[in-house]
Amino acid sequence: MSENNRNAQDLDEILEKIENIDEVKEVEVPLFENIKFESPFKNDDKSVSYFATPTTIEESDGEYTVIGSSTVIDSNIKCGGNIKVKGQVKGSVSVNGSADIFGTIEGDIQANEVTLEHGAKVLGNIICKADVNALDDSKIVGNIVAKNAYINSHVEGDLEILNEVKITSTGSITGKIVTGSISVASGAVLNAIISIRR
Repeated sequence: MSENNRNAQDLDEILEKIENIDEVKEVEVPLFENIKFESPFKNDDKSVSYFATPTTIEESDGEYTVIGSSTVIDSNIKCGGNIKVKGQVKGSVSVNGSADIFGTIEGDIQANEVTLEHGAKVLGNIICKADVNALDDSKIVGNIVAKNAYINSHVEGDLEILNEVKITSTGSITGKIVTGSISVASGAVLNAIISIRR
């Protein structure tokens, strides 16, 4: 039997077996298991991260854009979902959801909610529909417009906050504050003109 005839016979047998299959089983295979990524850069304190299954992102607030810790973007960013900036952005950031900042943004931010994590830096204005949370050891050089603000960091700029500003004992603000309510913890540093409006 020639090679071509044998291959044709094998193919016929395979096709016959496929046609005789009565039951098809669906097997769920996860797209991603926990995958460990390590930064190739020396002394990168953000060198290890874990990416979980995509369903956790989809079940939260929809889309998530992540700018990695070793990434520098020299452009404006506009996206419909949420963003995490661990690297550096030299341009404005505009998102419909939340903006979680771990790295540096040299430009304005427009978002529903903004959180500056430990060590984050924003050199630009923040316009926020809901809350701005500036956590310890972060820095903002620019104005803030928001519904509420929690300041546990250093801010150089004017604040226009609709409802309430909370300044912790490690917070400091240099600028003008216009708000509906303010609470200042003992130890906070204020070099500001404060206006309370009703």
